Amino acid sequence: MQIGILIKLSIPKSGLSQGLETFLTWSGVGLTGALVANFLDQQADLAYAAYYTNAVNDAVGYNFWILLAVIGLLLFSLSIPLLYFSPKAPRIQVIDRLLRRLSYTFFLVAFDEGSLMIGILLANLLHTSEKMTLLATKSFLFSNVGLFAILGLMFINAFLWLLGESIYNRDDQYCSGLVNLLLKVPLKYLAPLYLSFTGIGLYLLVYQ
Repeated sequence: MQIGILIKLSIPKSGLSQGLETFLTWSGVGLTGALVANFLDQQADLAYAAYYTNAVNDAVGYNFWILLAVIGLLLFSLSIPLLYFSPKAPRIQVIDRLLRRLSYTFFLVAFDEGSLMIGILLANLLHTSEKMTLLATKSFLFSNVGLFAILGLMFINAFLWLLGESIYNRDDQYCSGLVNLLLKVPLKYLAPLYLSFTGIGLYLLVYQ
């Protein structure tokens, strides 16, 4: 019962419907674009021609998605301490709001980019051709992309959306959901938890 309550409280104020709509829009664009590109390239006279499939792969990048997520996480890590102490120190509220807005922006752009990428991978899974498989392998840095890999990407991508919408709400410019839950944790527990996760995250980023 408590787990259900925590899950409900971790949902951002914007609600799940907005995130789902955005995901379906961008993944639909990626899926449709990849399938249409593959169909058009199959009509080419030259067997190795892959002009439109190349265009689809140029539109999205796995490394760029990671970069956006990393920047969002770094800004998120900087925002949490400021957000925690901002009620007691009004002078830092402006900086706190700016960092949270930037973190929100990078997370949501990463979510859009990730949704587009997932759509392309789904197209590759549903309608595999030699051209598309080769280019997808080159673009996404892994081959034989299966359903479980795509589901894993969907989970990570959804978590980025959750962090972004939780750290900043466009209506009241404050936090909600998961971040709101974190702020209610006593400082003696929150500080070690924050330092541990931030330290591990920085180590993984520097020594990737």
